[in-house]
Parts: sequence; C-alpha cells; structure tokens
Amino acid sequence: GIQAIIVNLKARGDLSPEQLVDGCLDLMGPLEISDDSRTELVSHAAEDGSIQWGNNGNSDHRVGEMLQLIVSLRDYQFA
Repeated sequence: GIQAIIVNLKARGDLSPEQLVDGCLDLMGPLEISDDSRTELVSHAAEDGSIQWGNNGNSDHRVGEMLQLIVSLRDYQFA
C-alpha cells in the first residue's frame, strides 16, 4: 500500500510540491480532483518545500500525510 507508493515516488527523485501531489493522485487512481482541491493540496505541500529523500524519513512522513489529505477530500470520497 503506502510503502509501495513511497517506493514508486522515490524512484522519481526529488519532487516539487506539484510533483508530489500529482504523483500521489496518479498512484492512488489515477484520480481527478477539482482545481480548488489540487491548489489546496499543492499549497499544503509547499509549506515544507520540495521532497528530498535523504532527510531521515521526513519525506516518507510527508507522503503519508499527503495521502491522508487526499483520501479526506470530498472529490476522493465520491469518486
């Protein structure tokens, strides 16, 4: 599940906030969400900057957090 998504994202290298959101959406579906929802997710991801995989597991945690945010979206629940 989540570990497989993290492994797949790691294979893509360091990720911008946009790439993190798009990668998670792609690997969870692919899912289509509203522009407003995507903007909110990217804004949240941007608070901590890019995903850099060499920083002691923080990136893994951030991916898990992003996945939780995605599944809490109304767009996801009614997909």
